[in-house]
Amino acid sequence: MSELTIQQLADAYQDYFSVEHKISINVRPVKGPLPDLPALLSAIPAPFLLASDVNSLNSTALRSLNRLGELADELANYLQQQAKKIDMLLHYVLRQQDEASSRYTTVSFGGSGCSYIASTALSPLQVVEIKLFLDNNDGAVFCYGQVLSCQQQDNGYLLQLVFSCIREEDRELLVRASLHQQSRLLKQKAEQRQQASADKQH
Repeated sequence: MSELTIQQLADAYQDYFSVEHKISINVRPVKGPLPDLPALLSAIPAPFLLASDVNSLNSTALRSLNRLGELADELANYLQQQAKKIDMLLHYVLRQQDEASSRYTTVSFGGSGCSYIASTALSPLQVVEIKLFLDNNDGAVFCYGQVLSCQQQDNGYLLQLVFSCIREEDRELLVRASLHQQSRLLKQKAEQRQQASADKQH
């Protein structure tokens, strides 16, 4: 996979929307050039592939049941309960992949990349291995990225990473997760405004 320039990384970072939200990530510097897609596919740990497959199977099965009408409600309920159990088990298995030595918390994330605070600096263009663990058993993503920027802050360094080598289905998962989080934030703000308005009237 060809190396990208800072400008190309900056353009790629703008490709997708990102939302300010804290999720757990692992970031580990990788020596050498950015791996290509075949190298990524052979490096993805089995639990990440399993989580991806289960998520897509669950949504496909429930979509099929929706076409059956009312008779399918009980079956859909049962399948959703089973899916929750599998999700909980997968969540536990995925957490075994979470390495304390390389664990950070995002400031923001989206389909293009993420930002986080670290105590040590990384050079722009540095290749990194990234694991993202989404909220609410929404899945996890393993990919390779590159450092777009590293800015010193009072509490360490703010790093921006671009997901330079990632499966398309994983990018879609991150896009959906960031949009869901954004809609949750907008809903919370709307509720707070309504509450503030109601308090003023009393």
